[in-house]
Amino acid sequence: MSEKFKPAIGSGDTGFTELFGGKRIKKTDLRIKTNALIDELNSLLGVIKAGLKAEKDKKEITDIQRSLTAASGFIAGARTSNQVKESITDIEILISGRSKHLPSLKTFILPGKNRIEALIHLSRSRARLCELLSWRLKAKLPAIYLNRLSDYLFLLSNGK
Repeated sequence: MSEKFKPAIGSGDTGFTELFGGKRIKKTDLRIKTNALIDELNSLLGVIKAGLKAEKDKKEITDIQRSLTAASGFIAGARTSNQVKESITDIEILISGRSKHLPSLKTFILPGKNRIEALIHLSRSRARLCELLSWRLKAKLPAIYLNRLSDYLFLLSNGK
């Protein structure tokens, strides 16, 4: 993201907003809705991170939040495709490591074991919705990342 970003007071009051590169689009555009939901997911991950005890888990969530920012930038027209590709590789490594410790599942997991676990499942379901909207936008890289993120969050929830 640009170091020069500053909100312009009132610039969105007409129902339009600006993408990277200066193009103005309606706030009802699917790109804006998708990025709003990614922003919500990122905020939810912040709540989860604040409740985690293990520094390793907190670092993973911080890295994921940065990756979500790159995915959101991609959707808004920023040139972050290399960052998103790297993020896909990084989260696949996390998934591989966490899946080694997952016991065989025989039933569907119902969220609510504790507050953090329930919030992780909420963020997992939000990642799935963001993924679906990314596919509608034909934003393949963010969609793939969000798909992997929902897998990672499932695995994380089972360790909490």
